[in-house]
Amino acid sequence: MTGEIPMAYLTKKQQRELFIDEFLRRLREAPAGTRVYMRVGDVFRDADVVSIGELRAAREAALVRDNDDGKEEDTSR
Repeated sequence: MTGEIPMAYLTKKQQRELFIDEFLRRLREAPAGTRVYMRVGDVFRDADVVSIGELRAAREAALVRDNDDGKEEDTSR
C-alpha cells in the first residue's frame, strides 16, 4: 500500500461524466428515431437551474449588442 486513501465514491462531476458517456453510448447504439431514456437520479441535483425566459433575454441582448457596431442601420426596407 502506498499510503494513499482510495476514493470509495465518485464526485458529482465524475458521476455526470459517466452518465453522459453512457447516455451518448446508448444514443449511438439505438436505431434511428428511437427514444433513449435513462434514470437521472440526483446526478444533476446541484446543477444550475436557469429560467428559459432569462436565457432568451440574455441571448437577445447579446445579439442586439453584437449588431450595434456604431453604424446606423438601413431601416428603409
